[in-house]
Amino acid sequence: MSYKILQAETSRVILSIGDIIIDTTTSQIGILIERKRYIDMVEDDIFIWEVKWINKISKDNYIDAPVPPVMEEEGLKLSIVIGVYYWQSIDGGTYEP
Repeated sequence: MSYKILQAETSRVILSIGDIIIDTTTSQIGILIERKRYIDMVEDDIFIWEVKWINKISKDNYIDAPVPPVMEEEGLKLSIVIGVYYWQSIDGGTYEP
């Protein structure tokens, strides 16, 4: 995908507090808790999401993989578009390519 196509696709992902993301590799589930705005010297404004992860704990299938407690918004949207995370909005929306 070209940059313009990816940018158009990420604009379709509107994140909200309470949205659920699922790591497609580890099956860990995260809930978007809070969105914070940061001023960056290069990018000007960036937004960060605090994520509360619910670890899938099972004796037979426990995956001990590190998950980030905070994620940059554009990076998270890109990860949803390329399929690293499955996203389910609290408002009922999801991303379908």
